[in-house]
Amino acid sequence: MRISGGAARGRPLRAPRGSRVRPTADKVRAAIFNILANRIDVAGQRWLDLFAGSGAMGLDALSRGAAHVTFVDESAESCRFVRDNAERAGFAERSHVRRLQLPQAVRALGRSGERFDGAFVDPPYNQGLADATLRVLGDSCVLTPGAWVVVEHAAKEPLGERYGALRRDDARRYGSTALTLYAMEEES
Repeated sequence: MRISGGAARGRPLRAPRGSRVRPTADKVRAAIFNILANRIDVAGQRWLDLFAGSGAMGLDALSRGAAHVTFVDESAESCRFVRDNAERAGFAERSHVRRLQLPQAVRALGRSGERFDGAFVDPPYNQGLADATLRVLGDSCVLTPGAWVVVEHAAKEPLGERYGALRRDDARRYGSTALTLYAMEEES
């Protein structure tokens, strides 16, 4: 597993062993950023990487010029891997790793006043966590107007058209994996 594009392209990343963490495939990450490139410029933006695992999605955003990424995961082991990967890629100063329970952590981030221009959501498949996280994100104040949310989920796991101020913009399937993009209404 490597960073798929940007200044740190090709840098290797480490992930916890076992089936608990399922890092996004390099090709899927590249596809996500190609899709986003047609809509926004990630450079200079603040992103949230929920269910961070190895941190691959957020680190790819940093490599492509994101100003800052906050990584959130429930696992202490995953948080250690994200910190190590950020340090090895040279992004430690532009990243913050938080060990918090998801999806409830989104409310805590909102109460702290943190705001993000986008979020990556990659929960364990088929546990209802993608839907639950989108419900919290759509009703929270953590995303700026016009923010984007990219959800990686099982293709068999249906997601809604709207979640509060979030509306579905695009959906794609890559085998048993699906990507669904949501946009935050500009006047939320």
